[in-house]
Amino acid sequence: MRRDFKSCMLYALFGLPIFLIVFIAVLYFANCGFTVDCSAASQPAVIHTPIPTLIPVVALSTQPAAPLEEKAECRVSAADLLEAWVNQGYQQSTPFEFTSISGDRCQATFSDIMPLFDLPDLWYSGALACASCHNADISVAAGGLDLSSYAGILAGGYRTSPTSQGEDILGGGIWQRSILHQQLFEYYLMPFGAPPGRLAADGPTIQAGQIVTNPTAVPSQTGEEEEEVARPSNPGEPGEAVNLVGDATAGQQIFSDHCQICHGEEGTDDVLNPGSDDGTIPPLNPIDETMISTDYATFAYNIDLFVQNGSIPPGQNPVFQMPAWGTNDALTQQQIADVIAYIIGLNQ
Repeated sequence: MRRDFKSCMLYALFGLPIFLIVFIAVLYFANCGFTVDCSAASQPAVIHTPIPTLIPVVALSTQPAAPLEEKAECRVSAADLLEAWVNQGYQQSTPFEFTSISGDRCQATFSDIMPLFDLPDLWYSGALACASCHNADISVAAGGLDLSSYAGILAGGYRTSPTSQGEDILGGGIWQRSILHQQLFEYYLMPFGAPPGRLAADGPTIQAGQIVTNPTAVPSQTGEEEEEVARPSNPGEPGEAVNLVGDATAGQQIFSDHCQICHGEEGTDDVLNPGSDDGTIPPLNPIDETMISTDYATFAYNIDLFVQNGSIPPGQNPVFQMPAWGTNDALTQQQIADVIAYIIGLNQ
């Protein structure tokens, strides 16, 4: 018994070092291979991700990012955007013009108006979208008003059914007289539930439309070359008339009183103008084709430059010259807008 115990102790005493030496050797050769500097340990036996798929990722991460293309969008307050849209006839697809906060001349459409009504958190943080309460379900819509669509806005408020016409909220095209202006910017009743002091005086400032440049050329009839748009000889900028809604009926009377003597009845007669290059006063019906545009705002702009600033026709000594009706205050800006509407109507 004592001999067996002594034998076990001897085996354990000499066997343990041998076991440790073998264990360390196995670990070494398994990881370092048959090298004395263990350099093989840095080379994994299998690379599971193919190297070609890694190279583009690394290359992209080390290259400077290409600058994003900047859009020439305009920043404008809700009040100014709505005012321009309403005063220019509140059309759905026809562009309207406005002046941005930075003073740029910009152009937008009704699609730029809709975010004011259908986006939550716009008027103040936590605000519901206007259309959430004023929606197409007239049976439950607040005030019987639908602000979720163009048709709903035009249908007005206090409607009794989806097919009924309600009270005009756009002031007949005069923003300052509109219910919408009154509710939003006089009484500050909307959006509903706004905490005191959270609404800006002119509403939220948003990105809308794009910066536009003054039209300088239009395609010719053949489409092969461009023609310069007719411009007055007198320099000057457009007047406020381009931002007003013209009344063609009123414009007809103004035209008869002030313009017909030179341009003829309904602008069609070739009135003589001795001393000018062609010997006549240009007709307005049809008007110079380079001034015509399917975009009402552009067409009005082209006419307004002549009416505002006047023009001297080319020639040695023309008898008749175009007066500067606007800059001389001979006509009000509303009268000029009315005349422009009448002339555009003659050419449609």
